[in-house]
Amino acid sequence: MIGWIIWGSGGDSVDLGIVEHRHCEVCEKERPFRILLQYRYAHLYWVFSWIIEKRYLLLCDICHRGWNLNATEVEKTLSQNPIPFMRRWGWFFLASLALIPLLIGVIGSIFQ
Repeated sequence: MIGWIIWGSGGDSVDLGIVEHRHCEVCEKERPFRILLQYRYAHLYWVFSWIIEKRYLLLCDICHRGWNLNATEVEKTLSQNPIPFMRRWGWFFLASLALIPLLIGVIGSIFQ
């Protein structure tokens, strides 16, 4: 019997905190601005996932208006990646599970 393949996609956001105070054009006042990471991922069985889109935003803490930031530049300033490990590397474990039978077959054929 063939089982169902459960796949899909989702998204999440990570608040990286307030990074500066500046004049907000919408509020017309000095406001705190924070960096927000928004990302989307695809998955198989909710475990084996990979990132399909990400963007960093600099947003006013009051009106939530702002602009996109260059992801490469923001990531240079971060001490660690804010996206959870299994969201980023879940696909690697799926690939590893697929390679195990292949490796067993190769090793078995070498020692015959």
